[in-house]
Amino acid sequence: MAIKINVNDQERYLPIDPLSEPNQDKSGLTPEEINMWEKPYLYFQSSGLYSELGFTANVPSSRELTERLLASYQDNPEYWTERIFPPRIWGVIEKAITMGINQAYIIVSNQKVEQKNPTARNKDTAHLYPIIEKWFATKLPNFTLIPEYIPEDIPLIDSDLLFKFYFDFFTRLRTAEEKNQRQKKLLKVGETVLAKVISFENQGQGIFVETIEGVKGFIHIDNISQTQVDFHDIRSILTINSLVYGLVIKIDNGKYKLSTKELEETPGEIINNPQAFFNRVPVQQTINLQSESELEEKELMLISVKGGTNQMKTALQLQGISVSAFKRLLFINPLLSIPSVFAGQPSSCELESYWRYMRTHKYQTIRLLLERWDFDGAIQILTDWQEYLSYLINQGIVDQENTADDQVINKLEQSSDTSELILTALKFARACLNLDFQTAPKFAQRGIQAIAKYPHATIFNKFHDGVTEYKNFPNRLLHLYSLNRIYWQLDQIAIFLAYISSFYEEVLHGLIRKIVGKDNYLNEKWEIDVRKIDQKTWDIFVSLERTGNPRFTDWERSRRQNFQLVSRYSKRNLIEALVKIRNNKDEQQYWQSLCDRLKKLDYWATKRNELIHTAKGLSKELMREISDNYIPEKNQPQPCAADEILTVMAEITKNELIGLKTIYRNNFIGDDVDYYIYTSVRNWVVETLISDGVQ
Repeated sequence: MAIKINVNDQERYLPIDPLSEPNQDKSGLTPEEINMWEKPYLYFQSSGLYSELGFTANVPSSRELTERLLASYQDNPEYWTERIFPPRIWGVIEKAITMGINQAYIIVSNQKVEQKNPTARNKDTAHLYPIIEKWFATKLPNFTLIPEYIPEDIPLIDSDLLFKFYFDFFTRLRTAEEKNQRQKKLLKVGETVLAKVISFENQGQGIFVETIEGVKGFIHIDNISQTQVDFHDIRSILTINSLVYGLVIKIDNGKYKLSTKELEETPGEIINNPQAFFNRVPVQQTINLQSESELEEKELMLISVKGGTNQMKTALQLQGISVSAFKRLLFINPLLSIPSVFAGQPSSCELESYWRYMRTHKYQTIRLLLERWDFDGAIQILTDWQEYLSYLINQGIVDQENTADDQVINKLEQSSDTSELILTALKFARACLNLDFQTAPKFAQRGIQAIAKYPHATIFNKFHDGVTEYKNFPNRLLHLYSLNRIYWQLDQIAIFLAYISSFYEEVLHGLIRKIVGKDNYLNEKWEIDVRKIDQKTWDIFVSLERTGNPRFTDWERSRRQNFQLVSRYSKRNLIEALVKIRNNKDEQQYWQSLCDRLKKLDYWATKRNELIHTAKGLSKELMREISDNYIPEKNQPQPCAADEILTVMAEITKNELIGLKTIYRNNFIGDDVDYYIYTSVRNWVVETLISDGVQ
């Protein structure tokens, strides 16, 4: 805060406290101007300001001065509004307004008297804030100031307590923002909204729609048009994903009922002339045409760390970095110009992103997520970071560094390109994790196309080879085995059990396809055409089925020509019959070994089905308890212990009958080996993050 006084017949604004900053430019100042800047209290005293405010003896502290100034300001606001001004805050707020910001939080201190350092209280801003608030209410009435008070019992030099204060502050901001976003999504009766058709009611009673904000609603067939309509006509006009305007007519227990007939200009308009209906949208509704990404675009937050103790500045800066998770964050630095303060001019400001520090923070978080194989979480963080870098580049915001601006921009663009390449690798891994081997090759190919510009992207050739090999049965099995290792490590037992069943089924399907070969007695539905299968094979299969599959007898009575292999037991029996007919001793030995291990997994595959139908869950601890206490029925094999499941799966995958290449067996099967392609992705991403982070 600066106050205008008369110095040698010239009006000058002097700060109530001497302001000092590193490398402060005092060139061009006269000796008296330097003295005015460093010892303003001498001039306040000689000019009569102190007497005007009622001080008669000692030089008042900042707290005392602002307390008297506030009282005087309230008595005579017009007089003091022209005599005071906050140079740095004014500059910050003027810059904020140009960037579309209309409110600011001001941190206010008011410490207790009983502090270890009583003089610290002299710098409190408890009385300064109301002065600033009153001044801006006059100068910028459309801008809102919001005070945020540091609790009285927090010393302004206690870093730990200040960190907690700022953490709580930003948490409240985020909670309020989330609540505000939820409120924006709520609809009100009488509101016209734009929505897309997402499905049709099964009985033809209407259509289900969803607004861009994600709110779902229902339009009953009676509310579609003012004339009676046939549901088939509706489906020919309003297809899935087509847009339609609807009026909210009722909200029942959170369920939104909409109507289009209320918006018709003439009865039947939505049927007879749907384009005219759509074109007659009130202008005030066009805001709903924003894309979802625009609706969710992060708001900008500026943080200024000028003023306060060093501990306050550090705590605000470091905790403020966390805001970047839900806000576009920039730091604003008011530049202190002594002549400008004397002249009553607001400070000019620089914008700083601290993007290198923020990048380190983001990259460390991503590394931690990848330790848990959380490719999706890493994608979310890196996507936000990519958007932030694009914002910095597009807005021309660069840090004020010793290097030339174009060099900074080049580094920003390089980091942005690198993060885009990393995103491609992460999306590739996520697709593989979801067994989406139609999408994964596209990401691998995208990375290969970047090799010319980024030589270290040659790893994408390896990624592409990995997904290309997925068409081979042994490699599909290796993928499933690797996923089971990952989910066991993560303690995600429900998914782990699901993939045991997938692994089991893939073993059977792969072996059947491998042994049956080009014989065409088995169709895509796993149905055996009895007329085409070799009779000896069929006879052996029938004998095995009759002893263990009660449903087989029912099928025999039905005399249908196709028998469907529904259960894993039937598929296992078919392989047993095929191996016997081929009469290869080595193959029979391999199959016997493999079959014994499959039977050890039977219990856990069954347990997985039980969980699906009963909505129950399991943990490693409960699995161990179950397996330790389980007593198999007569003639039933003992299941493997919970901690032996992966060992059994490893033995199956390495079985000669599977046909996995030796290099894969040695490198990816076992306890202390890589997790197939997922380790390659993770290692490359981490190495690239480190390389980019030191630039």
